[in-house]
Amino acid sequence: MQRFLLALLAFSIGLLSHGQAARLVFSSAGTAVGQHPYVVFNPDANIATNPGTYLVIDNSATTGITQLVTQNPPIIKSETEQNKIRWATGATIGTYVIPFSTGGWPTDAAIPLTVQKTSAGTGAGSIIFSTYNSLGKTTGAPTASGWNNDNYRPSDVTHMHDEPTGLTNNSGNAVDRFWIIDAGEGSYAYGTKPAVNITFGLDPRETQLNGIPGNDPLLDANAGYLVAQRFNSGTNQWYDIAPLGAQAGNTVTGVIPPGSGDFFRSWTLSNSLLPLPITLVAWDGQCEGKVVVLKWTTASEQDNHYFTIEKSRDANDWSAIGTVPGAGNSSSMISYTFTDDGVQGLAYYRLRQTDINGTTTVSNTIAAGCGAENGTAIVNAWDDGDYLNLVVSSTLDAVYDLILMDPQGKVMTTRASQVINTGSTTLRVDKRGVATGIYMVQLFNSTNMMSRRVHLD
Repeated sequence: MQRFLLALLAFSIGLLSHGQAARLVFSSAGTAVGQHPYVVFNPDANIATNPGTYLVIDNSATTGITQLVTQNPPIIKSETEQNKIRWATGATIGTYVIPFSTGGWPTDAAIPLTVQKTSAGTGAGSIIFSTYNSLGKTTGAPTASGWNNDNYRPSDVTHMHDEPTGLTNNSGNAVDRFWIIDAGEGSYAYGTKPAVNITFGLDPRETQLNGIPGNDPLLDANAGYLVAQRFNSGTNQWYDIAPLGAQAGNTVTGVIPPGSGDFFRSWTLSNSLLPLPITLVAWDGQCEGKVVVLKWTTASEQDNHYFTIEKSRDANDWSAIGTVPGAGNSSSMISYTFTDDGVQGLAYYRLRQTDINGTTTVSNTIAAGCGAENGTAIVNAWDDGDYLNLVVSSTLDAVYDLILMDPQGKVMTTRASQVINTGSTTLRVDKRGVATGIYMVQLFNSTNMMSRRVHLD
């Protein structure tokens, strides 16, 4: 593993051995900035492409990092995803505090991260920690709240949208910071991740535009509505479980993933009244006899008034064919059905969910029908920066080859044997190195061919 120099600034940091493994001890009595020791990671222009800088606490005791005196920040500045603390927490049960501080502001603030292990886990692994905001990073055009989390998201996060096929950037409903809490990194991973109870420290300026409350006053830390969300990298969802914890001053406390399988690495804080919006757990349609039965399931609901079922023949022009009442507020799985008896071959369907306040969110598109010889279509495509994402809806399982061509027919990339499942399938095509422009993507096999024009940034 490649490791890089840590710059140690302003006084010394003691590594003390008290009959146990060494500890990182902050012992200065100074309370003002510049009067106590702190750790800052050495800048590295290639930090995004190397394995990262590690400060290793090879001591499972909760005193592995110790502050002997309550001090003003800074203490430990991470401020990129790859500037990591690896704490070999092993099988120890206890409360671990990482004294992070913000970076990039004229004056920095303490944002301690507290992780209470309530079970040992298996495999005697380590937990990896880092945290960072947008300051000093290329973030592109800001949102209404002043930052664009979508342009500096963690490496395993694919979007800040309502779902992988959504188009709305919800950075305005999330704070300007990500946290990495990873119990599954490489050779340091736990076999079964421990149960944890997390408390996030918060700098109120990271809920505001340049330190001033932005267009969304409910995101302002002073409003008290912040909760924690983690990104499920297996399903590409923020909202497969309800947001966790509750705000108490400049902290969000009581963040308890329901199980070890829900303990993912990338976290942020969002507005509980407007969280990263609801994502459907399931949404599909099947021909049953002479009708199409549409089925969907929600993981949780907040102020959900009703669903409108919309239908199209070409996936462009839509009309409403019915409504189904929502559950209002729920934290459990709820399943819904709707029957379309006006079936004439293949059609496209989507859900429009309406909140009590009138806000609407549109689902991904699916294809379904009765008597359709070919029920497969590319229903959505978008560029997320590194990858071209294609959503393919199908009434049958099939395998297709994929090619991406420029306007002159030159093949830019190919992908063989892409599996398309019944329902909705998302394909991700690496487009790094492909110039900005209009391209044609094709899916084809021995019986069918479909294509779509796409714009790559």
